[in-house]
Amino acid sequence: MISKIYIDGVRSIAGFETEFGPGITVVHGPNGCGKTSILESVHLLAQGFSFRARDLKEMIAWNGDEFILRGSFDDSDQGVKRGIRVGRRSSDVRENGENLKSPTAFFGRMPAVVMQPSDIELLRGAPEVRRRWLDEILCYRSQANASVLKRYRRVLQQRNQWLRQYKRDGVATGGEDLFHVLTEQLVDLGAKLWATRIELSKEISPIITGYYRKLSGGVDEIACAYKSSILKELDALDGAEFLDDSELDKAAMAADRSGLYIASDSGESEDGSVDENALREAYRRKLAGLEFAEKIQGITLSGPHKDDLGVCIGESEMRTAGSQGQCRCAAVAMRFAAVDVATRYLNKPILLLDDIFAELDVKRRDAVANLIGEKACQVIIATPQLEEMPFTPDAEIGLSHK
Repeated sequence: MISKIYIDGVRSIAGFETEFGPGITVVHGPNGCGKTSILESVHLLAQGFSFRARDLKEMIAWNGDEFILRGSFDDSDQGVKRGIRVGRRSSDVRENGENLKSPTAFFGRMPAVVMQPSDIELLRGAPEVRRRWLDEILCYRSQANASVLKRYRRVLQQRNQWLRQYKRDGVATGGEDLFHVLTEQLVDLGAKLWATRIELSKEISPIITGYYRKLSGGVDEIACAYKSSILKELDALDGAEFLDDSELDKAAMAADRSGLYIASDSGESEDGSVDENALREAYRRKLAGLEFAEKIQGITLSGPHKDDLGVCIGESEMRTAGSQGQCRCAAVAMRFAAVDVATRYLNKPILLLDDIFAELDVKRRDAVANLIGEKACQVIIATPQLEEMPFTPDAEIGLSHK
C-alpha cells in the first residue's frame, strides 16, 4: 500500500502532499481540480507508467518545466521510497536512493489496478486495447513474461524494418540470411508468448465470467476465449490479417468458444498443458505461407501482436452486441480479475477508482461496493460527489480550484 505522496507540477497540481491509510480514501472536489491526476500519480509510482499519458512529459503542467513525485510504500518486507522527476529535457528516477533507468523498473512489486469510465474500451475498442490489458496482468504472473514481451516486440520491430526496406528497395540489409534469423527468433518468442497468454486466458476466463454474473445479478452470461490465427479452431481464418475487424470477429466467434484448447495440434498436449513446441511449429508454418505477402506489404502479418481476447454474450461478440450497461459490467469484471491475478502472484494491489459509480445503476453500484469490500485492498476513489458513494469511506481528501 502507499502511505504518503508528494506531487508537484503534475498537470494542475502544485505542492500537494498527503498520507493514505489502509482502507478506503475518497478524493472529492469539482471537475478539473486534479482528482484524476492524484490517481495517475499513485499509479505511476506503483506501476511505473501512466494510465493516461503515453509520454510522461504530457503530465508536466502546461506552464511548467518539470514535475516531481515522491511516494512511500509499505511493502510486506520493508518500506519502499520512490521518486520521479521528469523534465522537458531530462529525468531522474530513484528507489530507496538508488538511481534507476526509468520508472518501468518499478513494475512488479506494488501493483495498482485502475477502474475508470473509459474502461468500456476494453469491450468496445480495438484488439490492441485488450492485448495491452492481457499483457499487463501477464507480467503480474512472472517477471520472465515481461522479458519475453520486450524481446518479442524488439525482434518484431527489427523484422518489420527489414520488410519495409525490402518492399522499398527489393533488397534489405543482411539479406535473406538475416530475415530467416529474425523469423526464427520471432517464432521462438512468439510461441513462448502464446503459451503464457493461453495459460493466463484459461486462468482468468472463469474469473471474469464469475464476476460478471455477480455484477449483472445473473441476468445474462458472458464467455471469454483467446483468439489466435494459428490455433486449430481458427484455421478457417488463414489470411485473417487481410480481413477487417468485424469480419474477423464474426469468423472467430463462429468457432466453438468452449473448445479453444481441445486438440494437441492447436497448442495443447493430451494432459491439458500448453504444448510450446506445437505452437512453435504452427507459427513457423504460418509465417512460411505468408512470406511472399509480407515482402509485398512490408510488415509481419501474423503473430501474438495480431491476436485478441474474445468476449461474447450469447452467440454474439460483446464488442458489437453488448449494451452500454453490459459492456461496463464486463469491463469492471475484467478489472477485478486483474486484482485477483495481482493478489495471487504479487501483493494485494492498490485499487484506484476514477468516478466509476456515476456510470452504474444502483444495483451494479452496490455489487461493485460489495466486491471492493471482499477484496480488502487499499482503495483510493476520485469522485465529484460524495453522496454517490455506496459506502462510508475511512478518509476523505477535499480538493478545490486554486
